[in-house]
Amino acid sequence: MEKIESLRDYYELTKKPVPRDLLEQKETPRHFNVLKRNNCSGGLPFARRDYWKITLLNNTAELKTREENIVIDKPCIFISQPNMAYSWKSTPGEPTGFICLFNDEYLTYDLKQLFTHLTHILNVARRSFLFLNEDTYQLLFFCFQQMYNAYHSDFEYREAVVKKWLQLIVYQVIWIQSQTDSLYPEKSSKNRVVNAFINALEAQFPIDSPLNPIQLRTPSDFAKLLHVHVNHLNHCLKEQTGKSTTQLINERIAAEAISLLKYSDWNISEIAEALGFEYVQHFTHFFKKNTGFTPRSFRAHHEQDI
Repeated sequence: MEKIESLRDYYELTKKPVPRDLLEQKETPRHFNVLKRNNCSGGLPFARRDYWKITLLNNTAELKTREENIVIDKPCIFISQPNMAYSWKSTPGEPTGFICLFNDEYLTYDLKQLFTHLTHILNVARRSFLFLNEDTYQLLFFCFQQMYNAYHSDFEYREAVVKKWLQLIVYQVIWIQSQTDSLYPEKSSKNRVVNAFINALEAQFPIDSPLNPIQLRTPSDFAKLLHVHVNHLNHCLKEQTGKSTTQLINERIAAEAISLLKYSDWNISEIAEALGFEYVQHFTHFFKKNTGFTPRSFRAHHEQDI
């Protein structure tokens, strides 16, 4: 069975002190950290990881994923999502930049929505890294430096400041990706339908009221909105993301259901209605199929962990 590396494994593997929150709690704690890369050396073996990792660097490294081997030989930002399999090897020299580590438990409701959007964009582009020009690297370096300073300070509102800098970094990555696509008209044209679909899907979330349910629920709903045949939409999505229209819709609805069960005080019937289910039984069947839990058991389990 393929090993899944945890945050604690990462600290032990890289010979860094394991943070207290990872040592003291039996349940998975809410964890965040930002480190300077001049304190990081060596590499990571090929494995899946159960945490997010954002790396900003300006020195040579080798990245290996299931799809390709890449030599990083210019300024770059690398985003590793949970369950992504890769290995990383830094070449000799002084490491530069920053590393940001956190798990899904750290993501607040609004951060979860932002990182879901980032995930879709990176999946469509079929990449986990972006090469940067020097000006963009220096801009991101400044953002990481400010986030690092805030995190390692005793400022009363440091968590809020860290969160704002993290959001700014993610928005900058999304902006860079949009500019990269615009440089290649043939690729931009090929992805236009996919991007329009993702934008329409994401525009429905987060849901702010049970009285304002999502309107786009099926592949035909999106095809009609985008003025394309449902088969063409499915073909574009399958080619660019490896997933069908139905899979992408269901994944996003399941993610929103999880957030609402965790963070809202709506009852299950209200959540079902907000997500476009006519009957609560249909929502229960959908949620269990996608998560392995019933909505009621999931909420009860989450409340016990709080």
